[in-house]
Amino acid sequence: MSQKRSVEPHLRGLVDLISASIDEGTRQVESVHRRIADIPFTVLGKIKPIAPVSSVVHMIEKKITHSAYDTVRFVSKVGAQAVHNALPTDPVRHGISKPDYLIDHEAIRQQAGKKKPGSKKS
Repeated sequence: MSQKRSVEPHLRGLVDLISASIDEGTRQVESVHRRIADIPFTVLGKIKPIAPVSSVVHMIEKKITHSAYDTVRFVSKVGAQAVHNALPTDPVRHGISKPDYLIDHEAIRQQAGKKKPGSKKS
């Protein structure tokens, strides 16, 4: 008698692998981007008349660049979570833990249920 095996745990693992790869890949690319972008700002910072303006522009460029890469990482995590939500089976049943970025609503409800109004906890 053959037992039908689910591909779902493999899909979940693949989704997590892709999401983690995007996360690490964008961190590496952002690091290279940062080093390359710092070169002209270092030169401009040495020119006294424009150094203060260059410093402000450099700070703004860093914030915009980081925000762009951070957005890619966030969208990747949201996409991964959407796929996990679309898959029907409970991942814990297959020994797959919940991703760190998920809120455990059940644990929060249980914790809130233990605290009764007017009761003292030591």
